[in-house]
This record gives sequence, C-alpha cells and structure tokens, in this order.
Amino acid sequence: MKKIFYLIAVTALLLQACAKSEEPVAAGRTIVFQTASYSTKLGITGPQFPTSETFGVFSWTEGTTGPYFMNNEVVAYQADELWKTSTAYYWPLDRVVDFFCFYPAQMPEISVDKTKITYTALDVETSQLDVMYADKDVAFADHPESVPGSVSGYTGVPAIFRHALAKLSVDVVLAYDHKEEADGTVTDWSVSVNSVSLEGLYKKGNCELTLSDSPEIGLVPWVKPQGNVWTNDGSVMEAKNLISSPMTLTAGERVNAVPEFFVLPQALAAGQQKITLNVTIKTRRNGTDFLSETFDVSADLFVPGKLEAWQMNHSLTYRLSVNPTRSTGKDPSDPDKPVDPSDPDLKDARITFDPAVGGWDMMSVNAVINL
Repeated sequence: MKKIFYLIAVTALLLQACAKSEEPVAAGRTIVFQTASYSTKLGITGPQFPTSETFGVFSWTEGTTGPYFMNNEVVAYQADELWKTSTAYYWPLDRVVDFFCFYPAQMPEISVDKTKITYTALDVETSQLDVMYADKDVAFADHPESVPGSVSGYTGVPAIFRHALAKLSVDVVLAYDHKEEADGTVTDWSVSVNSVSLEGLYKKGNCELTLSDSPEIGLVPWVKPQGNVWTNDGSVMEAKNLISSPMTLTAGERVNAVPEFFVLPQALAAGQQKITLNVTIKTRRNGTDFLSETFDVSADLFVPGKLEAWQMNHSLTYRLSVNPTRSTGKDPSDPDKPVDPSDPDLKDARITFDPAVGGWDMMSVNAVINL
C-alpha cells in the first residue's frame, strides 16, 4: 500500500508542475527568455530590450490540447535578472516548443496563429508605441546546442525584435546668413521658423505578416507585406504646429524641429503627405534693413525615384536646408520697374530637403525638394 501511495504522490506533483501544458508531460527547467532588438548571422546582438518594459508571448507544442502552450502571457525582467512569465512554465522533456514574442504585451490590435501575425485598426496617432514583433522560435528545446544557429550558452529563448512601424523626424539648418558680392554689396539675413506642420499622413491601418517557409528549426523570420507598408483606411493625422516656439536659425547649425515620432508605414504620393513651414526672412543690405517677409512654404514628402514610401523598420530624417537669396525687391517679370520695398520679391528663396533613412535599417537616400 505504501508503494501505491508513493506513486500517486509523484504523479500528482508531476501533473502540478505541467499544469500549464494541459497534458501530463515530463518537465524540465523553467522557461526563460533572452532579448535583443535585432539579429545578425553571428547570432543575438544589438541594443538590449529595456528591462523596465514587458512583452507578450504565445507558444505552441504538440502536447497542448488547446491552441496554445503559452496563451498571450506577459514576460517581465525579474529580481533574479531573468526574463520570465509571472506563472512558471517548464520545458517539456519529450517534445519541442515554438515561441512568438511581441511588444507591447497583450495589445488588443494583434492576433496570432502558428503562421500569421495580423495587426488590425492600429492608430499610431493615439498610441505612439514602438510596435515590435520577434522572429519565431521554431522547435526549441531545453538544449541550446540542438538549435541550428543558436548562440552557444544562451540563457533563454531568444526574442529577436523587429520594428513594425516607421519613425520620422525633421531637422533644419540655415545654409548661410552672409554674402559679399563682387560689386561690394554685403547682404545679411536673419531667418526664423515660426511653425512646422505635417498633413496628409495616414495614421490608421492593418498589416499581415506570414511565416517564412524555412527553416524548420531555429529562428524563422516573418514575411512583410508587399512594399513593406501597411494598408491604411484613409484616415489622416491632424495637421498641427509641431514646435512650441519660433526658432531663430544660426548658419551651419542643425536643429531638430520635429522630434522623431512613430508613423504608419505607407506609400507616399505627390500631393498627399506634406510639410508646411511658416518662415520669416529679414534681409539687411550694406548694414541697412532692406526687406522682411513672413510666408508659408509647403512641400511633398514624396520624392520620385528617391523616397516613395516610409517602410517598416525604417527611421527617416528629413534634413531641411534654408537658403536665403540676394533678393533685389524687383519684379522678376519686369526688372526695369523701380524697387518696391513694401512688395519684396522672395519667390526665388529656396528651402531644400535631404531625406535620409537610418537608425533602424541603414539606407542611403539623397534627394532634394525645391520649394
């Protein structure tokens, strides 16, 4: 009778340890995670996921009677300096497990199955979160050396995050503020940017990623949608001034006019996504005030052949270069007319953009928009 009681007790403990697996399978060590923001062929590398944040996880194994082994669990950095779920899960000893991690944890806009990730009606204007998804960990076990391409001695299931959105920022630089002409004329400019606004940016949309066909084990990437852009629903962000106070520019010094923010990855089109600046240019000729004008200038953020989309996992900076001109105040259509200081001609003033992509996925994009 004592032997029977002993067997019953051992079976009860085993069932309790594997309760989350929904099937009595032999269990090993606690499942923990290791985070990184991107991977290389050499393995896990890159900036670490912040320990103050949490992320979500789904997992599957042949032993689960339901759809998931881990069902939308939250993973947090804990006191023992390991990434864990709040309720302990244990490695099955006789089968492998697939994992999918994502950020932010338990976001309502995401749905997941074994081969597809779907984001639905995500509004970047209201959320402004760095939405990320990780490569799928396929057929992992409590034996790192059994997984091709894994890092020797890793301490947990690798969570290799990719950025699902794009980032956008705008810098401004005054190219020059002083010129001396061959005839001895000296021209100085004072330039200030009074407001910066963006309009026509699609803000809400859907995205579907499918699992790559190979490999059958290890870190498996997700295939992005065509063009690496989301499908938008046509709604746009509200156009508003993005600087708190006017900025007086100093020649050669680049200032950040629009701090980086998350945008929906989207195809760009002429006349759709625009930037508008209200600029004041004061001109002094030979030490005497000559003319001053405040005006709006707008430009498309679409650059044909250079920058035609804001793609997933791209960080974009539009570098705005302000180039004042030696305006004479004359009517360019009739230069023989007398100078009219009250009606200055600044139509030949130039502001150019040099959009560059970097930070996340590194690219070299050079383009100019003439305003």
